Amino acid sequence: MVNNSLWIVGSTRSGKTTRLVNLFSQWVEAGLGKMSGLVRLNSRHLGRRDRNLAPAILVFAANDDNRRDLTDRLTAAIGGKYPVLGKTPLGFFQDEVRLFWPLLIQRLNLVAQFPLFLRPETEQELATQFWRSELDNSLLQLPGANEAARVRRLLDLFQLAAVSGTPTEDISSILKQGIPEEEGEPEVWDSIGGLLLEWRRWCLAQGFLTYGIICELYWRELLPDPKYQAYLTERYRAILADDVDDYPAIARDLFELLLDNGAVGAFTYNQDGQVRLGLNADPNYLALLASRCQVETLTGQVSESLANELGQIAVELISEPMFLSSLPESVQSFQTTSRAQMLRQTAQIIIESVKSNRVEPADIAIIAPGLDAIARYTLNEILTEQGIPLEPLNDQRPLISSPAIRALLTLLALVYPGLGRLVDRNAIAE
Repeated sequence: MVNNSLWIVGSTRSGKTTRLVNLFSQWVEAGLGKMSGLVRLNSRHLGRRDRNLAPAILVFAANDDNRRDLTDRLTAAIGGKYPVLGKTPLGFFQDEVRLFWPLLIQRLNLVAQFPLFLRPETEQELATQFWRSELDNSLLQLPGANEAARVRRLLDLFQLAAVSGTPTEDISSILKQGIPEEEGEPEVWDSIGGLLLEWRRWCLAQGFLTYGIICELYWRELLPDPKYQAYLTERYRAILADDVDDYPAIARDLFELLLDNGAVGAFTYNQDGQVRLGLNADPNYLALLASRCQVETLTGQVSESLANELGQIAVELISEPMFLSSLPESVQSFQTTSRAQMLRQTAQIIIESVKSNRVEPADIAIIAPGLDAIARYTLNEILTEQGIPLEPLNDQRPLISSPAIRALLTLLALVYPGLGRLVDRNAIAE
């Protein structure tokens, strides 16, 4: 039997995502995105037009930023003629657990109540209160950590087990096998397993959902359920997944279920990526999907970039810090006596390159570790005056730096009694 699924392997900027976009357009044109009929559970409530609009191609991206970019590219490629359903793996699990919560209530005999998702900060606060007596016990003194770090470590253990498809009951035995006795007594690992089981039981009784509980409910309860499997196999006819080397292990279980029931898939994989290895991702487990697909290897770069000349040099510099090979002529180095001169000279080089049409502004990246507000403002002013737009990436500033936030805090201090001492006249004037 010929497998129509595709496994696309390539390094960064080799054209993997572009290949997915082109493949998606082909699928839509071929009618693969049209459902033969919506899931029977909902067919009586939807008309023929709604059934045709329901997307049957499930699109995955590794994180939310990539999901938005991929969704935009897919929508543009087909001219908006087809609804694109883009998800991250964790986002998909969360949506499915909420949608099929009544089914989980039946399977687990839970109290019929609407689930409430706990953000990580709230999860840690509630877990600290729930484990208060055990945290004060010297038996649970995990090595080299304060209380907040111990709680976070316990919750991270739970989530790592959940996304890897490991039962919570097995955590204690795994810790005993993998951690030497000099780093902790066996009783400590038994206590950890018991605490996590109690925490899960309490959260489910309250209707609380965390990322860890959501992932465990999905692979352990929802995915094996025949009713849910029938929904999945009738709902989705194709899978498009980008950068699966950053996906959790249980994502492969989902993909294999769909492939086993006739869905076609397209997956991209970067052997040199795997940036989330050990952080909820299992690239080696996902790589086994390649045996079910036709493998397509992309070797070329989609466009010329500094990676062609400097990639190997950067790797050598990281692996052997004392070794520095000669830099190519395309790399210029300059030194100034002050930071202000360096900022002006950097901006001038960019202006000259853009004005001479040697490079487009979108192809320029300014990498400046520790860039403060003054330097950022200086670069922005110099470049903007010359008609060169500048967009900060990952610009992280404290909330108090926003005038809207400061105004809100000032108003709150005026409204609520007893907070007048927190307000000064400069805040009022502002």
